[in-house]
Amino acid sequence: MTLRNLREHTKGVILNVGDMLIDLATGQVGLLVQCDRRISIEEDDVYFWHVKWTTDKAQDHTSAINPIWMEEEGLKLSILVGVFEYHSAS
Repeated sequence: MTLRNLREHTKGVILNVGDMLIDLATGQVGLLVQCDRRISIEEDDVYFWHVKWTTDKAQDHTSAINPIWMEEEGLKLSILVGVFEYHSAS
């Protein structure tokens, strides 16, 4: 699948507050809690998701800390390529 095809497929991924992500590398679970729209001069409006991640104190996640804010298109691409397993709240 080409990058162009991946970008087209991102249109089919609809993110909502309450959706869950599972990081397949670390096992961390994230909950989408807020979407923030930011205006960009170079591009159209850009959306960022605030993700609340679980932590497992028994494991050392210092080498793979997930970001609290994630840009929407990058998040969708990460779901499509299998970095995150996605579960819709609806």
